[in-house]
Amino acid sequence: MTFIDKLKHTALTDRLLRRPPGLYDAAKRTIALVDGLSDTQRAAWADAQLKKTLAAARKLPAYRNAPQSDDLGDWPILMKPDLMGRENTLVTPGLFPKSPGATGGTTGQPMRVARNQNGVAFEQATLDTLCLKAGIDLASARVAVLRGDSIKPPSDTTPPFWIDEGPRKRIFSAHHLSAASIESYTQALRDYAPDALFCYPSSLANLLNLLGEDAPQMPLVFASSEMLADDTAALARRKLGARVINYYGHAERIVAAADIDGAGMRFLPAYGHVELISDGEGTAKIVATSLWNHGQLFVRYETGDRIRVPSHDRDVLARIARGSLPFPGVEGRDSEYVELAGNRRIIGLNHIPRDVIGAASIQLFHADENTLDIFIVPNADFGEHTKAVISANLGLKFPKDVTARFVLVDGPVREPNGKAPLLLRRPILTRAKPHKNPELV
Repeated sequence: MTFIDKLKHTALTDRLLRRPPGLYDAAKRTIALVDGLSDTQRAAWADAQLKKTLAAARKLPAYRNAPQSDDLGDWPILMKPDLMGRENTLVTPGLFPKSPGATGGTTGQPMRVARNQNGVAFEQATLDTLCLKAGIDLASARVAVLRGDSIKPPSDTTPPFWIDEGPRKRIFSAHHLSAASIESYTQALRDYAPDALFCYPSSLANLLNLLGEDAPQMPLVFASSEMLADDTAALARRKLGARVINYYGHAERIVAAADIDGAGMRFLPAYGHVELISDGEGTAKIVATSLWNHGQLFVRYETGDRIRVPSHDRDVLARIARGSLPFPGVEGRDSEYVELAGNRRIIGLNHIPRDVIGAASIQLFHADENTLDIFIVPNADFGEHTKAVISANLGLKFPKDVTARFVLVDGPVREPNGKAPLLLRRPILTRAKPHKNPELV
């Protein structure tokens, strides 16, 4: 680690970047204020915040034809496909640099996002508040990470399978976790003694299944980015002695929800404004609007996710959206992983489409033990560089004995339920129209 890298991970630098005085403290006060409001008061508070968002949005190219009304229902719903390649039209100008990022790409279509300092501070304040409710001060905690990070070549099966980023953060490779390596992971966790484990539910489930009954203990598990199964959360509480936070969020920084120890999932009303659009079949679509991340403004953005709802009554849905009532869970965020021999799971598959130019969508299918089919819907920028970037991303996840096979199609490949996920389990290949210039490499 260079001097600059070490500087990035000092407590002072972390404080200035993620917890800047003023912005961070104001965010904490706002979260505490809104948490203490009645449902009626929350509705009034949200209306006042939305007026600020809509006023700022009207100054951006993306909303050039936006209505002058402050009634959110008068504004059109934004769809992700309509924003692809136009993300910058939602970015607000300013002297300070934005923090770049990308959506997860769970449909094979990652989108570029930008966050301003206020948005970064509010995000951190949200996470800190949740962890403090579970008994952990994240600002001073020792954190272990088991997500989709690629820290060494997949074919390197010798420990260590982790790297330390400063004295309070140890990042583990989920791709090397297997029956053959579990002893190394167990000892590393025991030696490090983290206060909190930040993880994908799929990597957590694999870890718990591989750990013995004499597992390292830790006070908190913070699971996000996928659906956390109830039995996995219960097993984490039993084996690790941990309290468990199940967190739902978006790279767009417009909506968040959380459950602590199975008390019920609730939207976090200070974080973003939520509308729930009922489908009449036990679920409702999540449409969200930015409240704090004015680095990139999303107004009535359809997230692509749905929640299970106990009722389709409009008042019930409104109370759920304001965090005043809990809901059973989020649909459409199932854990996606490829399982190889030796209980080795390859997770973080949403990293594979990142930084890829030339593909309208990318999907994966684990055809057999050593073959991964990559279905690509090409766009005008498609070329050899498209496959080269995908191959490089695959090389960070999969061992060399897994071969990629690229297939061009005219539209996304779907499954029997009509969905077109990133990782295909039961693709209906006859419905994938061959590309006009079919290519199989």
